[in-house]
Amino acid sequence: MREATGTTTTMKMALAFTILFSAFLAIAITYNKAFKLKNETLSILEKYEDEKKKSLGIINNYLKNNGYNTKGKCKDGEFGVDDLNLNVYESASSGKNYYYCLSNYTKNNRIYYKFNLFFKFNLPFLGDITTFNINGETKPIKLYSDNQKLK
Repeated sequence: MREATGTTTTMKMALAFTILFSAFLAIAITYNKAFKLKNETLSILEKYEDEKKKSLGIINNYLKNNGYNTKGKCKDGEFGVDDLNLNVYESASSGKNYYYCLSNYTKNNRIYYKFNLFFKFNLPFLGDITTFNINGETKPIKLYSDNQKLK
């Protein structure tokens, strides 16, 4: 009987380790994908600094083509995109979920864009556990006119 208890305990420990290791891999893979999406989006914003509609369309297509479908809540003062098929953003409201959030500010005659992307942590059999934010900011972009400000 003593050997049976030892085997059961060992199996429980192995199962617990396997679950923890799987959870760690799931987080690492999902976070890596979301981080890559965020970095590419910031690059698009920097590249098309004067053309908001064009950059918004490219960002939406990029996210759609990479299978991005996570929504989250934006903060007050941010602008959110709630449909990746339309190239429009709207002022974020507290009761609505968005695919991503944008905001900007000026400092020393330069404009900075802040970008917020969401990703879900989920496990098989358990489903969605929680949603995390990934934030980023562009390099300073020279402010040529008021047309670059989000309105």
